[in-house]
Amino acid sequence: MDEDDPIALLADRIEATLAALAAMPDPLVRERAARRLVDEVLPDATRRLAAVRREAVTGLRAEGYKLREIGDLLGLSVSRVNQIARGTR
Repeated sequence: MDEDDPIALLADRIEATLAALAAMPDPLVRERAARRLVDEVLPDATRRLAAVRREAVTGLRAEGYKLREIGDLLGLSVSRVNQIARGTR
């Protein structure tokens, strides 16, 4: 793992969580933990990640970047950048 790569670090932490889940010996405990992750933790994480993306895009807009420029920087379409900025889908 490249310690200077924040994406790799986060991916490793997710993988470690999934490995810990898979290593739970009791199938009932394992299923309940997986269900809680799917039903509670992941939806909350998805909302929080959407907010991080929205804040990043609106921050770039505040710096004077146009939607097209942000799209080019992020590899996204202008319409997708606009959706992120508005917090839709």
